[in-house]
This record gives sequence, structure tokens and C-alpha cells, in this order.
Amino acid sequence: MRAKILSSTSTFNGVDYNTDKTNNGKGELTRLRNFGYLQDSKGVTPSEVKNYLTAHSNRNSIVKDKQFHAVISCKGREYSKEQLTDIAHEWIDKMGYGSNPFLIVFHKDTANNHVHIVSSRIDKEGKKINDSFEKLRAQEAINEIMRLNPKHEAVKAADRLMEFSFSTKAQGFMILENLGFKVREKGEQIELIKYGSIQGQIPISEFNQKIQSYQLDKDRAKQLKAILDRYSKVYQTKPTCLFEPTHGGKKGKQTGYRSDLADFIKDKFGVQLVFHGKDEKRPYGYSLIDNANKVILKGSEVFPIQRFFEQEGEKKFYQSQKSSKEKPVDLIEAKVKLQSALNDFSTIRQGLEHHSLKVENREGSPYLKTVQGDIAASDILSPEQQLALRQYFQESETDKGVQSHEIFDLVPVLNIANDIDDEAVHGRKRSKKRKGDNEITR
Repeated sequence: MRAKILSSTSTFNGVDYNTDKTNNGKGELTRLRNFGYLQDSKGVTPSEVKNYLTAHSNRNSIVKDKQFHAVISCKGREYSKEQLTDIAHEWIDKMGYGSNPFLIVFHKDTANNHVHIVSSRIDKEGKKINDSFEKLRAQEAINEIMRLNPKHEAVKAADRLMEFSFSTKAQGFMILENLGFKVREKGEQIELIKYGSIQGQIPISEFNQKIQSYQLDKDRAKQLKAILDRYSKVYQTKPTCLFEPTHGGKKGKQTGYRSDLADFIKDKFGVQLVFHGKDEKRPYGYSLIDNANKVILKGSEVFPIQRFFEQEGEKKFYQSQKSSKEKPVDLIEAKVKLQSALNDFSTIRQGLEHHSLKVENREGSPYLKTVQGDIAASDILSPEQQLALRQYFQESETDKGVQSHEIFDLVPVLNIANDIDDEAVHGRKRSKKRKGDNEITR
């Protein structure tokens, strides 16, 4: 499986190119996402799609080439239209474009099945999406996806769940849903569903055992109460509804609640406030997911929900002050940046500090800190690389705050399977322009 990012342009001509393919029977639009009011409209035209992408991208007036256009190709007919589309969708998420409007078009007019992806390089906040080491990350993201085993993921999710203490079945479901699984109770089993299929099961008896063994940690509850009591006098506390965006500024489907206090508590203490409610009504309750202590608490055990609706104190708005460098990086990005740290700098220390990579040395065994969790360096390093990292720690043992990292053998950059028509179009200007609007269908 190969991924290639095509040249950026100031216009979204990738839409025209792929529409030509579909009109000629050589391609098929298989996914259209995050296009707001166009999402469920019938008879959407290429010009409407382009106009939407342009309007979305105009949040940023500095970046000139705003089109993101990529191709994912397999060998021959190894993967079907549906499989390639799902792979591309997951790849888009890993590359940071999953929340942007994007379309996926399947092509079968060459010896190798492939899909084209068109999106914007500008996010909803008007910022350019990170494109550092993009070509390397593109292929590594594909490699990461192809190594994923959803059934193994389900096993790890079940193990992760059992690390937590919780007092209700709904609380346990929250953890599994946060790990990317849909949850369904059937018979004596809790089914974990992903990619449209059942990937694993957890006996209800195990859930019940966890619930029965739950004991409220009163000391931790007091700590959290003190935190909420203190900062509820500083930040806006009233939960407000979140909605999907729709055309004309109308409210779409409610997706949850947020508050400035909740954002602050999550950033500062790693505790999530999850409010429960629907139909734009005032939340009837909330839960606290304490990730550091692996416990879920009912809000009523800690801090009365009524307090979130009282107006007292400063009531400041909160905007995260954490820079991206202070947060764990994605595993794929971390691997690529580590390679740069080792190869592009005069010392390992300089490279690690430049890329803000973090590794913790635990009794001589380095662990890489990523968004996906701490990864043992020995799981992905060659013996020579592990030795180099151990030597680095030995040399830096007097500096306990040093940041370090793990290494991996980068997959060589692969050229996408020859697609004569694609290369001709994206290597030089088309000699003919498409005339008129042809309807995009799904």
C-alpha cells in the first residue's frame, strides 16, 4: 500500500479532475464528509463543492496553496473500492484532516486500484494544518493502518477498561466509546463494534464484578471537589450545548456540552467533565473521568451540578495556554521526528529538544510518550538504535529532565504505482478545461 501527496494548488482543481473521472466511468465518488449543508443534498455539483472548500479555506488569507490532494494505491486489485475508501478515511484522520471537508474518489482505470483524496490545508480555526515531514508521515500512516488488528485493539480496549474503577455500566461504556468502539449489550456479552463488525466481547459478569467492587475514593473526591470549588469561581461554569454545523447557521444535531471550566480542568488536571443531557435541555448530571487515577466518578459524589449554574466570582473565559509542543505527539509523527533528531542534528539532545520529543527512562528501559500512550522503545528499535539511546541516557543521567525518544527504521519513500493519467494531469497543466458543471453523485 502506497501513499503519495500531490502538489498543492491555490484552487481546488482536484475536484474537477476527479469529477471528469467519474463522468467518464473511470471513477466513483465513495465518500463526501463534513460539507455541512451540502452533505445530504441531492445533485451536488463540482462548483458547489469547490465553493464550499474555498469558503472554508478563506479563513486563512496568508496560505496561498490551500488544496490538499493525495493518492493511496494498492498493488493490482488487492483491495476493493470499499476497503480502499475505509483505509483512506482512517488515513485522513491520522494526517490531521479528518475534521475538514473532504472527498474520496475511487479509480480503477489503471493496473492498480487507487483512491484520490481532496481537502483543504486550512482547519476550522483558520490555521494551516501541520505539514512537517508530511511525505514521510503519509507512508508511515498507511503502514500503521495496515498493521492494525481491530480484534487486537478490542482486546487492548477491554484491558484498558479493566484498569478503571467505575460504579455503573454506562460509565464503563464511556471508556470503550472514548477508545473508538461502539458498544452493544447482547445476551450475556458486551459487544465491541468497529468498522461495522463485532471485534470483541466482554462478559457482562466482568462488568458486574467491577461495579460490585467499586469503592469511592473519598480522599480523591475531596481533592476534586476542592479543585472544582476553587476554579468554578474563576472560569465560566455553565455548560453550553455543542451542535453539528449546518447551512444558514441553523442548529444541527446536538453532540454534547462544554464549558470553560471543563476545558481548563481537562488541560490542567487531566480530568474530563462529561455532562449528560439531550434535546438542548439543561444537563441532568455529569461524570468525571479521572485518567490519572483510573477512576470514573459520578458528579454527585464530588460537586453539585447546581453549582455550575450559579453566577459568582470572576467567571473568566478560558482558552488553552498549552502549546502543541507541551502535548504528547502522535506515534506516527513522533517516529518521523525522531529519525530527524538522530540524523539532522549534531547531537541527539539538540534534535530531541528541537522536536520536543519525550522519552522516560525506567530502570534502563526507554519509553516514548505519545498520544496513544507510552511505547517501549524495545518494541520498535533495532539493537543498534537501542544501544545508542541507552548511551544517550547514560551520558545525560545528571540531567533528570532530559527529553529523549525511540527510533525506528523508516520505510523508504515509495513511489505510487504508475498512473499515467494522474501523473500527466498533476505533473503539468491540462490542455483542456472542463466545460460546464457535471453533477456529483454519491
